[in-house]
Amino acid sequence: MQVLTYWLMRTAMFVAMYAVLWALGWFDIWAVVLAFIVGWAVSYAAFPAMRLRAAAQMDGWINRSRRGIESDEAVEDSEGRDT
Repeated sequence: MQVLTYWLMRTAMFVAMYAVLWALGWFDIWAVVLAFIVGWAVSYAAFPAMRLRAAAQMDGWINRSRRGIESDEAVEDSEGRDT
C-alpha cells in the first residue's frame, strides 16, 4: 500500500505541475518534460519519509520472493539427489 500511495502522490505532483504549465500557456511536449522533471524534484524533496516506507515495502517483497526462490531451489536440489 505504501508503494501505491507514493506512486499516486508523485503522479499527482506531475499532474499539478503540468496543470500549472497548461495554465501558463505551455501546450507542447516541453511542458510534459518540464512537468516531469520539476514534479520529480519536488516530490523527491517533499516526500522523503513516504519514499523510505515505499522502499521498505518493496524490499520486503523482494526478500519474500527471494526466499521463495531459494526454497524452490532447495526442493529441486533434493529431488535431484533422490534419483
